[in-house]
Amino acid sequence: MKNSQHVPITAVLIDDEPLLREAVRFRLTQDETIQVLGEGSAGEDVFPLVDEHQPDVLILDVNMPQYHQGDPALRFQALPTISQLSQQYPAMAIIMLTVVSQPGMIHGALARGVQGYILKSDDVSLNIPTAVKQVVKGEVYFSKSVEKELFAKAIRPNQPINLSDRQIEALTLLTNNANASYAQHAQMMSISESTFRKHVQNACQTLGVNNSRAAVVKAMQFGFIPPPNNIYS
Repeated sequence: MKNSQHVPITAVLIDDEPLLREAVRFRLTQDETIQVLGEGSAGEDVFPLVDEHQPDVLILDVNMPQYHQGDPALRFQALPTISQLSQQYPAMAIIMLTVVSQPGMIHGALARGVQGYILKSDDVSLNIPTAVKQVVKGEVYFSKSVEKELFAKAIRPNQPINLSDRQIEALTLLTNNANASYAQHAQMMSISESTFRKHVQNACQTLGVNNSRAAVVKAMQFGFIPPPNNIYS
């Protein structure tokens, strides 16, 4: 995550709607703290652009073709791609910008480590710079309807989830002190950094997710830690 105000936040934008890309790019570049390094319009653009630019944030559509040329019925496979991105580029935050509001896609994306999920029906031009700044700090950003899908009703897990008090404390610190490093989080808990990392890893394993971002969201859904402060505001 970025710690210096003098280092711009870098972003890559991939969406097959030219007018939408233009609007998002214009709004982002009006903010001097954000720099758009690359753009794409199909699934095949994702890994080449991310590999080339190593952005802080990837803004990604769900419903788009996989290839620029070829069978339009071959669609971008969003969830497997997100899983691979989260593993290969763990420091990069991902924002989904899409018309897709099905619960399966929302929950699937968040379980794979997506930190932002914004519906195109929202006022994108106003919200997208705020979303970028929040996720790059380690926070989450969702459309209001997505927040309601995620947090309005308590989720009852299929089997008992037993997080320890220290695991819950670690996830809470990740939520409330997103700008802090793991070493700083560990200091707040009066433990070593390796022990803090172990608490987070164990929480991820217990919650059935593969990264701390997904663990925080899942812990919110199960009621272990409070949801975002701005929910329903």
